[in-house]
Amino acid sequence: MSRRCVRCNIEIKDDAIECPLCHGVLENAHEKESRSLTYPDVSESLKKMQLLIRIIIFLSIIAETTVIIINYVTFNGVYWSLLVGLELTYGCFVITYSFQKRKSIQRLLQGQMFATGIVLVLTDLLVGWQGWSVSYALPITFVAADVMAIVFMIIAIDGWQNYIMTEIVTFILSIIDAIVGLNKHMRFGSTLLQLIAVLFTGIVLLGTILFGGRMISNEIKRRFRV
Repeated sequence: MSRRCVRCNIEIKDDAIECPLCHGVLENAHEKESRSLTYPDVSESLKKMQLLIRIIIFLSIIAETTVIIINYVTFNGVYWSLLVGLELTYGCFVITYSFQKRKSIQRLLQGQMFATGIVLVLTDLLVGWQGWSVSYALPITFVAADVMAIVFMIIAIDGWQNYIMTEIVTFILSIIDAIVGLNKHMRFGSTLLQLIAVLFTGIVLLGTILFGGRMISNEIKRRFRV
């Protein structure tokens, strides 16, 4: 009976129990040939999904911790950090579910960002408009969306070049938010987070364009039909 080393891809004709090259365990040659192959590689997809879920939960915990600290330092009677926490929890659930069902994560990410922003602004209006949504919550939302896009690009979910649209959207929204915060007639709270959001999303967008090369250029042309 011949045996085979899956590492060295050689067949051993004698009765050896280990590979003479790498000293690994040998398999029966007919067992290797009888194994069924599947497509796509489910085990690899499962590993990506598990890694993605861990990263999402980890980043959400960091974001919520930051929000709680900011809410505590700038407390003005509203526990808006709880609302952000609920949005993050819901977002983690929806993104994880959508990844398992092989839905478009990129579109979902943009949808969640818009929905979260609208809910935060409306809540701020309902409690008397104190400006925390524009000064703190929205900048954190834009940065979190960009960080999530980077994670998805690294794992190559939905094709990494597709996330250039998310980066463009977050950068534009960050600029609008900063302009609103700097307006002397509407100025409230601190504009530090707004400026950080503009800087962060701008650097991420610029880096993606520079390192993405022709693939990013073609994606932008395709999206805007240039």
